[in-house]
Amino acid sequence: MRLPLVPAGKKKASYEIRGIVDKGYQLEACGKNVFWENIGDPVQKGMQVPQWMKEIVAAEALSDASYGYCESKGVPKTREFLAARTNAFGGVRITSDDITFFNGLGDAIARVYGMLSPDARVLMPSPTYPAHSGAESSRIGRAPLQYTLDPKRDWLPDPDEVRQLVTDNPDVCAILLINPDNPTGKVFPYSTLAALVQIAREFDLFIICDEIYENLVYEGEMVRLCEVIGDVPAIAMKGISKEFPWPGSRCGWLEYYNRDKDPVFADFCGRIDHGKMTEVCSTTLPQRVIPAIMSHPMYKTWQDDIKAELSRKMSKVRAAFHEIEGFHVSGGGGAFYATVHIDCEFAGSCVPYTALTDGQLNLIRKWLQPGSAQDYKIVYFLLAVHGICVVPLSGFSTPHCGFRFTLLEQDEARFDELLREMKEGLGLWSKHRKLEESVVA
Repeated sequence: MRLPLVPAGKKKASYEIRGIVDKGYQLEACGKNVFWENIGDPVQKGMQVPQWMKEIVAAEALSDASYGYCESKGVPKTREFLAARTNAFGGVRITSDDITFFNGLGDAIARVYGMLSPDARVLMPSPTYPAHSGAESSRIGRAPLQYTLDPKRDWLPDPDEVRQLVTDNPDVCAILLINPDNPTGKVFPYSTLAALVQIAREFDLFIICDEIYENLVYEGEMVRLCEVIGDVPAIAMKGISKEFPWPGSRCGWLEYYNRDKDPVFADFCGRIDHGKMTEVCSTTLPQRVIPAIMSHPMYKTWQDDIKAELSRKMSKVRAAFHEIEGFHVSGGGGAFYATVHIDCEFAGSCVPYTALTDGQLNLIRKWLQPGSAQDYKIVYFLLAVHGICVVPLSGFSTPHCGFRFTLLEQDEARFDELLREMKEGLGLWSKHRKLEESVVA
């Protein structure tokens, strides 16, 4: 090309949730049965969308209006419906004008970060979902500033650490929360949310809260940002892809809280909306069916059944990992993931090559790149030997070692098989680590 198209020094975006798929395809091409546990797509894992929900969508698809443009901010009746749902929680009050639809939450995330000044920084959790950390890194041209979700605290943040980071970094303009969290599934209690909101209040920041899994809490109580935000400016991020489930709808929205409390924040939200107008609108059909689906008499029962199933599977996961030294399951309670945290000395041990075939060992060596995080060895070991495709925890912008897998397998026997294979593989790794220690001793 006549000119460079990519800024000098700009790194390629890394999205390990999908990046590991190519390696799984290599195994499938060799006839290996792969457990695809890398991505949170309920439909792909066999979840059946209920008939009553399909009928609502099908009926709406017969309406000519569902094929046309809607208002740039979204279907008015749907925004009114959602504003009323938020107001019913008894916290901050919003109107339909405080809601804007996007083509999936990924689109909304990109718009929010893309509109921020390159001189401002968003303080985000470690680990964090790659769409957030990637958008922030791309915008500021460096690694994001992060506070710690500590596995020893059951993945809860320390408000004192957050306060210190905000104090030491005057370029911080916002604090990101993901609740329920992805990848850990942790559901933040009221006290934690209130503490972080108070920090934002004291330092004149705004809050960004990704609540895509708000209706998939199966342990404890979901406290939404709208209930605790008070007079602090904030943006809540929501969508239907996980809970309906309808990931192919690409339908998400932003809710702006307390725009009237700060003119700078109001201008920022207005610019996000103005940018949305350049593409006319988001997809009309999924917006139009939201009120009918969410107000259907079977909707709560449907959600309750999903949550009960997630709770049962999480109990199985905890039982399976209870006695594997060096590997710990913590967090959980919301979303549909389980996160395994690995002690550093176990993650750093050598691959148990004596138990592997030459082909398996060659695959692991082929996949490992110089400088790969320690948890990649275990992730590639599980894939090459047991056909289990999971996501390394380091892929979520964190120094913690571990991996994330889903609770979405709908075939009970296959889910049990997954846990048996995983337990066998990690038990072998743990045993090999003890042999290493005995040799050193």
